[in-house]
Amino acid sequence: MKEQDLKRMKKIFASYYETAEFSIPEIEKREFGIGNVKKIDARHLDFPNVQSFRSYLCNNTPMFVSHSAAYYEFPAATPMQKKQWKGADLIFDLDIHAEGKYGPYRKLDEVKEDLDRLVNDFIRNDFGISQEHIIMVFSGNRGYHVHVRAPGFTELGGDERRELVDYVMGQGLNYREFFTFSEHRPPKMFGPRPDEGGYRGRMARRTVDLLMKNPSAISRLFANEKKREFFIGGIKKGNWSKTSLKLKDLRERLKIVADTLPVSSVNTDVGVTQDLSKLIRVPNSIHGETGLIAKIVDDISSFEPLRDAVLESKEIMKIKFTEDVPEVALMGESRSFRKDEAKELPLPAAMFYVLKGSAVIS
Repeated sequence: MKEQDLKRMKKIFASYYETAEFSIPEIEKREFGIGNVKKIDARHLDFPNVQSFRSYLCNNTPMFVSHSAAYYEFPAATPMQKKQWKGADLIFDLDIHAEGKYGPYRKLDEVKEDLDRLVNDFIRNDFGISQEHIIMVFSGNRGYHVHVRAPGFTELGGDERRELVDYVMGQGLNYREFFTFSEHRPPKMFGPRPDEGGYRGRMARRTVDLLMKNPSAISRLFANEKKREFFIGGIKKGNWSKTSLKLKDLRERLKIVADTLPVSSVNTDVGVTQDLSKLIRVPNSIHGETGLIAKIVDDISSFEPLRDAVLESKEIMKIKFTEDVPEVALMGESRSFRKDEAKELPLPAAMFYVLKGSAVIS
């Protein structure tokens, strides 16, 4: 990026930081890191309060700013042992990986589905954590961060956090262990009910859902409404034998359900969750590669990052593209651009392409 373009970007960042809302619990116990060339060029910074933090951002204006998931007695101390670790938020990092500079932005809805499943199926239902202790944050680029600040979880060590991630990702899961068989004749198969928690309940609910929407995916037998309803009625009671299918055939067909069961949170970064000294992007700060805000998400279903995480500005910026850019749905409008094309775009859109290295300010 040209030096003059970088100065312009930093001026816009600083203006935003003058009034940006920051809610960082126990900020005086957090370590901070900042970056310009890399996402973290320097760390071991600390701030006594939000006002001091805001002043630093306005006067120094790094392109990236992160804070520790951990709480420390002495957050600026070095080496790490001298900080005196006091606990840490439980962090989950969900990212989309796709080819090309702009590939991930066409798949952000996939990460949103993972986020919804992670928060509602696992963190709230399986772990029993209330919504008031969960913060969902768009990363500002190609994914989401989930901060869990619940009593009993902030004290967990690295190994325990790894076990939680393994559970979320279904490591070692064998759906066949959900079923038992009677020794009577004819034999019966008993399994999970839809009203159960955890993976058992998800398996049962997924089976019922598939039977209702696409019964032939399991067996053409269930295209018959009476046979389908009879089987579903059995599942609701935990009796998976209420079908004329042979149990051997039924078990094989249930593998279809298990293979397509949305039980894992795809691309959860194990290292981020397990790392007790990890620095994570400050919520409501600006991501230096996109100009998008690492915005706190209240409603997963309605949040659209390339619409809702842009800076508020009516300013127009003139830019010239230095490479071809594929179609991206930014700020509610899908556009593609050609190399050497000059455009006047809304400031947030222009910033996005300049920071991505695809354009320069005219």
